[in-house]
Amino acid sequence: MRVKGIRFEQLLLAAMLLAALCWNLANASEIRQLRVETGATGTRAEFLLDREGGYKLIGLRNPDRLVVDFPESRLGRGLSLPKAAGVVKAVRSGQPEPGTVRIVFDLASSVAVLKPRIEQSADGPRLVLEWPGDGVADVQPAPKAADAPAPVRDPIAEIAKAAATNAPAVAAAGDKTEQSATVSQLPGTVATGVPTRIATGKPEPVIPASQAEQAPVPAPRRSMQPGMRPLVIAIDAGHGGQDPGAHGLNGTREKDVTLAIARELARQINATQGMKAFLTRDTDVFIPLGQRARRASANKADIFLSIHADAAENRNARGSSVYVLSTRGASSQRARWLADKENAADVIGGERVRVVDNTLKSVLLDLTQSGNMKASEDAASHVLGGLKRVGNNHKPEIERANFAVLRTSDKMPAMLVETAFISNPDEEKRLIDRDFQRTLATAILDGIDDYFSRQPPPGTLYAARAQARQDGGVASVGAGGSP
Repeated sequence: MRVKGIRFEQLLLAAMLLAALCWNLANASEIRQLRVETGATGTRAEFLLDREGGYKLIGLRNPDRLVVDFPESRLGRGLSLPKAAGVVKAVRSGQPEPGTVRIVFDLASSVAVLKPRIEQSADGPRLVLEWPGDGVADVQPAPKAADAPAPVRDPIAEIAKAAATNAPAVAAAGDKTEQSATVSQLPGTVATGVPTRIATGKPEPVIPASQAEQAPVPAPRRSMQPGMRPLVIAIDAGHGGQDPGAHGLNGTREKDVTLAIARELARQINATQGMKAFLTRDTDVFIPLGQRARRASANKADIFLSIHADAAENRNARGSSVYVLSTRGASSQRARWLADKENAADVIGGERVRVVDNTLKSVLLDLTQSGNMKASEDAASHVLGGLKRVGNNHKPEIERANFAVLRTSDKMPAMLVETAFISNPDEEKRLIDRDFQRTLATAILDGIDDYFSRQPPPGTLYAARAQARQDGGVASVGAGGSP
């Protein structure tokens, strides 16, 4: 009888362990997707989860790696590990203990990861890791022994290494450090960590020999120095509060889309060395049109972008458009109609609209804006060029109309960006997609970067780069013996 009792207890214990194992498997969080991509702000890794759970970061050196452990988790069926991108040389997975998924990122350099954050999406929560930089690994192919130049000290790499050593996200403690957190505790705000490398997101162009004499000399890599000021990029999320803007067929509101894109653009700008974002609104509030650019001016903005989502009776209309202010009539009937529609926002918001029918005031407005019009058109052309890679632009050239939101922007280049048509069912879906919002923001940032690289305000990092290019050009001409 004693033997039978022991066997019964053993069977009961085994059944309990089996039930616990089945419960753990059934309730373990699942990593559905893992992506790694590189862009203007650096390298980004995204974990798509079925629900929120815990995680642990472990920084390893010699060689540089970042380990992410997910307790009580499992890899989704059919999940494939991404290929190398940016600073990430390879991605591996493992299981250090039963029920724990381990993802290892092999890194090309000791760039510190920014503070992780959670982003909610229609597919589920996304755990986001970002390494700042220009998305290109520091490691370059070794030159041939016969052509190998003398070693050159790289101050940027040294700064990055020092920042990585002292970064709070993966603080050095011997050769191994850890950071633990719960995904549900991650704030939904943007990361504003300072990059350790310049984030341009643009490879050096290949210049034909026939154009070599006219081509600018690439500037040495530079970082922010004492005395420099950041470029202030003012981002105005259109509509807000009691003014919802246009509606999509599925109920998407323009004011929500513009705020989401504005926040993503601000995140990318704040992760780019030499720039700082200013949002005219970061919540669902109504701001009169005349106050938006004034807020930007009060914060010493260098450029003003008002973000919108277009609408039309034709549900097939699609693409992006960029508009600048014109006090002498609109460039098209469509531009005039759009300006009238956008200018009605103050009426919807409850503001009293003053009709200015005064020739002197009209002339003065035209004079104050005319000096800034060329800069606005130049900047808008660069942004429109950046948006061309998102898809077909609705208009191939910039448009002009009398937009009230741009009238008080006489101290800085200003434009209104219609990102896509919310009235188009396909584009409505894209506008609420995080990936598309990120793509739009990157395209706009590329245009801003192009513009300020050619028109850098004094005292900025972009001005220092331009001066370095000029100094390099002079040195190059002198070395050649003739201009």
